[in-house]
Amino acid sequence: MKPLIDLVHRGGPVMIAILTLSVVLYSRCFKLLLSLRRASKQYDVRGSAQERELPLLRREREEAHESFRQQRVALGAMIAAAPLLGLLGTVSGMVTTFESISGRSAEKTMEGLARGISEVLVATESGLVVAIPALLILHFANRSLRKYMQKLNQIERSIWLDASL
Repeated sequence: MKPLIDLVHRGGPVMIAILTLSVVLYSRCFKLLLSLRRASKQYDVRGSAQERELPLLRREREEAHESFRQQRVALGAMIAAAPLLGLLGTVSGMVTTFESISGRSAEKTMEGLARGISEVLVATESGLVVAIPALLILHFANRSLRKYMQKLNQIERSIWLDASL
């Protein structure tokens, strides 16, 4: 817990928002990945489907696609918000830096300048550290969804072929 408190102290008050966002963002990302994995495994275990399962197959495909689309919008907004929060921390740190420069002695100015620059760098870095891996996870989830859709399409084709024979 102490490292988080130190990070918030070094990065400024915006760090609380970045940390909160990261918890929500990554919990939703991993929930999405797990749901895609479970759905995909369902057909690995079940094996081949029969013609009577065709409406179920189509419904599952549509539900998976719509669910991913809705989650992608929310996750995309959170991914975009992380670097913006880092930018907000950057602006806050720059304000601190310029306030330290104005009207102080040279010794105090250097201390305030160093503290402000540190806050700027920590906040910017934290926003990017939250956003970049989440973007990669979202890309991986999109790829998993495409594979799942291909699997469902392949099962549907095999049902049609079996039914036509």
